Parts: sequence; C-alpha cells; structure tokens
Amino acid sequence: MRLVLPPVRHRRHGVLASLVAILAIGQASCQRYERRPLDLEAHRGVFLSRLTPTTSPTPTPSDPSANAPSSPGAFDASDGLSLAEGEVVALVYNADLRVARLAAGVTRATVEESGRWDDPTIGVDVARILQGGPSPWKVLTTIGLTLPISGRLRLEKERAGLEHEAEVARVAHAEWRTRMSLRRAWVRWSSLETVAAVDLGLIEQLDRVLPAVDALERGNEITRAEARLFRIERAQAAASLAQTQAQRLQAELEIRRLMGLAPTSTAAIRPEWPAPSDPDAPTETLTDRSPALLVARAEYEVSEKSLELEMREQYPDLTVAPGYGREDGKDEALLNLMAPLPILNANRRGIAEATARRETARARAEGELESVMSMLAAARERTRAARERRRLLEQDAIPLADAQLEDARRMAELGEVNVMVLLESLRRQNETRRRAIEARTDESLAAVDAIELTGDTPAAEAPNDTHARRTP
Repeated sequence: MRLVLPPVRHRRHGVLASLVAILAIGQASCQRYERRPLDLEAHRGVFLSRLTPTTSPTPTPSDPSANAPSSPGAFDASDGLSLAEGEVVALVYNADLRVARLAAGVTRATVEESGRWDDPTIGVDVARILQGGPSPWKVLTTIGLTLPISGRLRLEKERAGLEHEAEVARVAHAEWRTRMSLRRAWVRWSSLETVAAVDLGLIEQLDRVLPAVDALERGNEITRAEARLFRIERAQAAASLAQTQAQRLQAELEIRRLMGLAPTSTAAIRPEWPAPSDPDAPTETLTDRSPALLVARAEYEVSEKSLELEMREQYPDLTVAPGYGREDGKDEALLNLMAPLPILNANRRGIAEATARRETARARAEGELESVMSMLAAARERTRAARERRRLLEQDAIPLADAQLEDARRMAELGEVNVMVLLESLRRQNETRRRAIEARTDESLAAVDAIELTGDTPAAEAPNDTHARRTP
C-alpha cells in the first residue's frame, strides 16, 4: 500500500546536490543487463555427444533427488541401458523436464526476493514567491518510508513459498509422467522385440520345412497348390517381420527422445517389462501419494494463502515522512504519519476474487480425486483382464499349440505327412504366441497407468516370458 508523502520545506543550496548524490547511489545499486546470445550450433554438438557407452549422465544442481528412481547400481551403458538406467538418463536429459525445472527457478527467485520493504521515496518541489520578499525561493523536499505494520510482507513471502512448492509439485508430477511415458515406450519396444523373435522363429521353421515340401512336390506326394501355401506363408512371415522391425525402430527412437538422447546415439537398450502390479492393492494413501493430487493440494494451499493476504490488505501500513527545511527565515523539522482508513474500498474486490479462486481450487482438487479414482479402477480392471488372458494363453493355449506342432512333426518323421496339418500347426503356434505377447503388453501398460495414478514407486524386471520368447 503506497501512500503520498507530505513535502518538507528546505532552502539550503546543497539540497539539490544531495538529491543528485542520493539518486546516483540508487542508480549504482541497480543491476546491469548483460546479453547472452543463443548458440544452437554449440548445443547441437552437446546433444549429439550425450551418453556414449563410456560416459554416464551428469546431473546439474537443478536435477531432482526425491523423485529419482532407486539407484540402478554402477552406471554402465556399454552393456545396454536397463529401464532403471533409462529413467535416470531421462530425468537428467529430457528436454521438457529441463525447461520445467528452469521455470521453477522463477518461483524460487520470487521466494528469495519477496517480502522486501518498499523503497524510500524522495521528491523535490521548487517554488518562488512572485511578489518578492526576504526569502522568495523555497525548496520543498519529501522523504518517506512505509512501515509494513500490517504483516502484509510476511504473508507475501509465505504465499511465494507456497507457490514455489506448488511449482515443485508440478515439476515432480512432470518427472513422474516422463518416467511412466518412458516405461510405456519401453514396454512397446520390448513387445515388438519379442514379436520379432517369434516371427523370426516362424521363418526359421518354414525354412527347415520348405526343402521337404519341395521334395514331396517333386515326388507328386503333394500338389503344387499345397506346396505353394508354404511359400506364401514364408513370404507373409517375412513381410510381417519387416513391419515389426520398422515399428521397433520407431519405438526405439521414441525411447531415445524421452531420454533426451540423439537418434544417432550409440547407447543400446535392453528389453525389459515392468514388474506386475497388484490390482487389489489398497488405496488409503492415494491422496497422499498421487502426484496429480499432490499438485491439486499444493495449488489449493496457494489459494488459501492468497485469500489470507487479500484479507490482510484491508489493514493499513504506516507511512513515516520526516523532513527538514526553512520557511520565512526559520528552521523547521517535520514528522508526518499517514495511513488510509479502510472504509470505502477495504480491498473488497481482491477479497471477493480470492474467495472465488479458493472455491475453484477446491472444486478442481475434488474433481481430480474423482477422476484419479475412476481412472485407477479402470486401469486395475484392464490389468486383471489382461492378466487372466495371458494366464489362459500361457497355461493352456501355448502348450496345446506346441503339442500340436510336435505331433505333426512326429507324424512327418514316421512318413505320414499331412502338409495342411503341419502348416496350420505352425500358424497356430505363431498366432498364439503373438496373442500372449499382446496380453502381456496390455497388462504391463495397464499396470503403468495404475502406477502413474497412485504414485507407487515402480520397479523393473527382466522378461521371464519363456513361452513368448522361445523359438519353435
């Protein structure tokens, strides 16, 4: 609250010189602007050289610590990045996270610089009595200082601190979302890696069978049409493998983008699947752990403190204006005290707006809780369904498909070749394994969705799906 200070009359010849000196001192205390050009070419070189197999990520002072994943042990990119190592790399190099942390520096600067007293005000007014007189010239000076007796500055600093905490919560939420996005991309890439292995296994099986099929065709034991079906299947399997490999490359590029690495980075990655989550885990701590709800809670606290500050703005601060001068040949000393009366305005508009913003923040937090609970229930239901589908495929369908193919081979060894049964057995085995991989992928993605909502610390594990990865 800035008040108009009354003038103090002064006549001495050194007043103007003193004012000039004071203004010079004030100017000397001001900061200087320094231009810092943008050098994208230099950053391009840094980007391309990140994380070679012999280096490790180098965190900066602004990098997070509380939200970092558990240490993956000694960082070694030479044997390929694990998922845990990839999360560390993403937290350090991801472009969006670096921008978010730097943006949080704005609110941190606000905390450090808020709560300061208003600068003193200095003014001068020169007057001359036109009718003459013994003292026709008069110099009027004003020096004033506002005393924040209302406690407004303390509340401003507290609100700035809460705003910074809210920004930190948003950064932590962004870090969490980035980790979960990386996990989803890793799951998709691992899935395509496994599908490629299954397709390659089918091609190898067909390559072993085709010479025998050709021999049967030459011996007129099977028709040309029957033999051609095997060649068609081989061509389709090769095309499917090529498509899978292209999709795998795109998924790998997405992983590198999330980690903040160049597309040409030589750092390899290893296939991994997130550890299975418990779809029946309790949710009592949801409001204390969910990153989205923590952000909503922090934003509500800011609205509370803002309303308290607006309430405090009703109360006046005291302006003290001491001065010295001469009038009619006599020295004068002045002490002027001023404070507004909160009668007409009383900051009613600010209070009304802050009250409405608080209610909006409350409704937003409550709506976020409802949304998180609904999405969590849906994610856990998808996890259960995918898990049950994978269990049925792994325990029933895959063993039956393997047994069917083994019986067809045994009959061929005994001289009872049924090419259509053999071909259908190969198809069924490939299709069943693909469905099992799809079910595992759906289960993992649903589990990641649930983890993102609950804020539970995820873990990683090496793939143990022997049915999906085993070649025929």
